Amino acid sequence: MITPTIEALDRVLIDDSGLTRHERTNRLVQTGIEIEQNVEARYLRVGRAFTYGPIRRLFEEYAAEVRDHARILSRHLRDRNATPETEEPSGRRRRPRAAEGAPILTPPTLYQAFAESFRSAEQAIVFHRRSMEQVDDRFLKKFMSVLADDHSFHLDVLGHLLADIRDRPMHLTPGRKLAPVDVAWVAAMFEGVVPPWRREAEDAADPGRWFINYM
Repeated sequence: MITPTIEALDRVLIDDSGLTRHERTNRLVQTGIEIEQNVEARYLRVGRAFTYGPIRRLFEEYAAEVRDHARILSRHLRDRNATPETEEPSGRRRRPRAAEGAPILTPPTLYQAFAESFRSAEQAIVFHRRSMEQVDDRFLKKFMSVLADDHSFHLDVLGHLLADIRDRPMHLTPGRKLAPVDVAWVAAMFEGVVPPWRREAEDAADPGRWFINYM
């Protein structure tokens, strides 16, 4: 998998090679698809290193959301270029694949994989926000804003997760996964509990109001 860099994204965004507005938007959408697929693969790689179910589920759900981003962009690109002769899509979906890399068998390699996933999501935010004003479609402008916000939300949660697990004792299981890393607030999220740093002051003062819609 080719990992987009900020420099490569800048070249796409400032390209002045005589493309029409329609062609330029198509190129931006295609690049956006590749960026989303890269983020998905990075999330899957990190999540699959853990034995703790809630953390694995968190990364899998975020990867699934990003995969949906790419599918929507792909569908929009296909619709933009549809002609009467265009064949109907087969309906087959791409199989989710984790990013390639050395096995994650130690805390340092885990932190490195985290850093790579963070960088890929940050690049997605930069790209989507910069490209919003360069596309020729109001839906795409709005959708790219939504994508940037989604990635920002993911990074907020994952940044707190990394801070919470850093320097915790971990050992390698017979299944070559890192354990134990139990994080209570991650498990609680799936029950609708708002993470501590996102609770409003009145919610923090009243534990009875913790159970609100987290998403």
